[in-house]
Amino acid sequence: MTRDTATPVRPARHRGRWMAALLCAASVAGAVLAPSATASGRGHGSTPSPTSVHHTATSVHHTAPGHPWAAERAARQAVRRVTGAGLPGAIALVRDHGRTATAAAGYADVAAKRPMTSSDHLRIGSNTKVFTATVVLQLVAEHRLSLDDTVQHVLPGIIHGGGRITVRQLLNHTSGLPGFEQDPASMAPYLRGDAGYYWSPRKLVALADSHARLFAPGTKFSYSNTNYFLLGLIIEKVTHRSYEQELNRRIIMPLGLHDTRLPLRTLKIQNPAVHGYMLGRPGHAPRDITFGISPSTTWAAGALTSTVNDLARFDKALITGRLLPKAQLAEMTKPGPFTVDPADRTKGYGLGLEKLTLCGVTMWGHTGTVLGTQTNAFISADGTRQLVLATNADPDTWSADQISAWLTASRTTLCVP
Repeated sequence: MTRDTATPVRPARHRGRWMAALLCAASVAGAVLAPSATASGRGHGSTPSPTSVHHTATSVHHTAPGHPWAAERAARQAVRRVTGAGLPGAIALVRDHGRTATAAAGYADVAAKRPMTSSDHLRIGSNTKVFTATVVLQLVAEHRLSLDDTVQHVLPGIIHGGGRITVRQLLNHTSGLPGFEQDPASMAPYLRGDAGYYWSPRKLVALADSHARLFAPGTKFSYSNTNYFLLGLIIEKVTHRSYEQELNRRIIMPLGLHDTRLPLRTLKIQNPAVHGYMLGRPGHAPRDITFGISPSTTWAAGALTSTVNDLARFDKALITGRLLPKAQLAEMTKPGPFTVDPADRTKGYGLGLEKLTLCGVTMWGHTGTVLGTQTNAFISADGTRQLVLATNADPDTWSADQISAWLTASRTTLCVP
């Protein structure tokens, strides 16, 4: 199940009781822990793990006079820092003013000891929300939808009180709708061992609708996947095509995102695939949860699979205006009125995009956590600086050292001189 944190680069230390129950009940494959990326790292093993770096440019560019920015070194240091702390594997893409480097370390499949590579496919979780929001805003630009349209207007009768919730409030998580994953019924099929059980989007929305609202629409911020299921259904209603068809015709095909797909009725990811894990105590085998739950439970909120290169290409196309007119992009990158992280008021949430500051640069993007994979993808407002960082271990099972390593890699990669 996909979920994000109020702090974009800081993983949450809690999850709904459904995941704990699922992990206790599920039969998942054991594997040896991935060794660290450096012999001196504080991983669960002592043998260096494979590390690869791929160059996509030969010239050197500068982010400030007299300070050349080594994208290759930054990417390599990021993945070594993450795997050196004991996480199974990591991939990083770093871009600055035309210079791009990708690096990978550790294992994509720890049981098979298959090294992670920068071309591996992985679940991108709630980065899917950016795709969904983009399609919605394209429909707004085409005057087929308005941000002020209510759910009741577009999808009559789908939820109680839909006349008080707008499209904008779904996009920026101010609707007050609870997450359907908090209802134990949503996990019941998987607890019975039916990992492939398919949930229709409307049934999951109905589960959420059966619970009390968190607050009056437009009065607070509360992240909820239910919002993006409703947006997916709105896309289908307005276009008379499936959500997947609209993604393909509007984003995936025009941008040539050949490694980006929406698997809903299969647990498989296209090869080469990154496996996701729940970590145990040091010295204990992690649990492979890659195929633990049907991706139908994440749909328009988090079911896409992709690569770091495809994800970076999409984010750059979006932020540089290839996918949206200026007016809609301005709406998308306008933070909402409510605090999303009390510890850092510079962070915000627009219409499907998270805002944060890295090394003094305002960045837009999203984080995604789903089935043992964590992916952060952010780009500067001018499209010149970019970071995609992914690892294959669920943040709720990280140690304090692993959290620190991830935070440091996320926050300082773009600062490498």
